[in-house]
Amino acid sequence: MDDARKLLDSLMGPSRDKDMKEQKRSDGWKERNVCKRFLVGFCPNDSQDNWFKNTRRDIGSCTKVHSVALKQQFEQHPDREKYQTDYEKDFLDYLEGLIHEADQWISRERKNCKGAGVETRIPPNLKQTIDRMKEQAEDLMKKAEDLAESGDVAGSKRMVDESGRLKQDIEEIRATHTVEVAAEEVCDICGVRCQPGEAADFQAHLDGKLHEGYTRIREKVKELREKVRAAPEKPQAERRASAGAEAKDRERRRSRSRSRRRGSRSRERRRRR
Repeated sequence: MDDARKLLDSLMGPSRDKDMKEQKRSDGWKERNVCKRFLVGFCPNDSQDNWFKNTRRDIGSCTKVHSVALKQQFEQHPDREKYQTDYEKDFLDYLEGLIHEADQWISRERKNCKGAGVETRIPPNLKQTIDRMKEQAEDLMKKAEDLAESGDVAGSKRMVDESGRLKQDIEEIRATHTVEVAAEEVCDICGVRCQPGEAADFQAHLDGKLHEGYTRIREKVKELREKVRAAPEKPQAERRASAGAEAKDRERRRSRSRSRRRGSRSRERRRRR
């Protein structure tokens, strides 16, 4: 039921079931429960498409409204430019915080990379076969001991030989499934450890939601930074008047970012317990 409501809110806006006056509003996007990141780009942790969910970098889901209808209202509204600059500044600050955390993750993961070597990869069904063969080999050795104690030397030798053949078969299976593996590398986009030398593994990483998410985040940050640089410079008096407010905004955003990082570290500690 909640998922259906969220879908309708996304398509039609949260005022869809209100009176006609509310539905005809063209500035519903100003409401506090509307995600402003979504209005000027996208929301990385939208509950409907959360790139970080079920990963070690889960930052929780955004509970605000992500409405295509409200986004269209915002883009067509005569006051859009008045609000867009502030929304984009907040959005840029938020995305830069995510990139900062990702870059720290990348730095740590580079210390954990495995070098090139060999690896034995036994399929689950074959692993069960090997386990049975091990049990049979152990049973044969016990029988060999019993026969030796009873004086049946020839029978004991047969059991030892059969056990040896089973162990040899196990080693041959292992050798067949032992391969050389390339050294691990850390993706400088998302921080995932992967093996570029193994096509299937590397493609799975590139197709992953985490890599897709950080690719979009880094592209958006580049776009917003260029937009900020290209923006016309404000008159000196206006710059002075806004300096104090901007300083407060920066401190508020830093505080939010620190709280988010503390929450992320706290969740990580709970997962490790």
